[in-house]
Amino acid sequence: MATRPRSSPTPGPGRGRGRPRTSGSRSSAVRSTTRVSAPVATAQVASSRAKFTGRAAVLLLVVAVLAVSYASSTRAWLKQRSEINTLNTQIADQRADVASLVQAKKRLHDPAYIESQARLRFGWIMPGEMGYRVIGSDGQVLPNGTSTLSQPVKPVKKDPEWWQGLYGSVVAAGGVPSPSR
Repeated sequence: MATRPRSSPTPGPGRGRGRPRTSGSRSSAVRSTTRVSAPVATAQVASSRAKFTGRAAVLLLVVAVLAVSYASSTRAWLKQRSEINTLNTQIADQRADVASLVQAKKRLHDPAYIESQARLRFGWIMPGEMGYRVIGSDGQVLPNGTSTLSQPVKPVKKDPEWWQGLYGSVVAAGGVPSPSR
């Protein structure tokens, strides 16, 4: 166990034995230290508050700088995430296009598909078959081998021929005359 060194046995100035003790001097010393120490304590509290406010301001400044730094980093991260999502969508669309093109390439190696396309696009027929073409109301061949018209054409009403007008006048002459006005 460590012991503390004791103070010297000779009393120095201000120590108990060398001074005469008076009750008045001691009470005044206590009063004076009490009076002096109260404003000093208040000043120390006020100065510690001032230091705390300065520290708090520095802390707030550091927190604000970090918040701005992280906000810009977060904004950049969110922008990059949206770009990644857009690119992933484009990749999925392009993969679907590639799959459809591969399927079309496989169909071009099928003789039955080639034959059906030749019949539809070019109107080709096999030897021994009889081909027909449907002509529309405008005199053009209907495309894609369709065999029906989209709208049936109604006959156009024409002016009667000269002999139909002559026959109508003969029928009217043989009828009962109507009273004229």
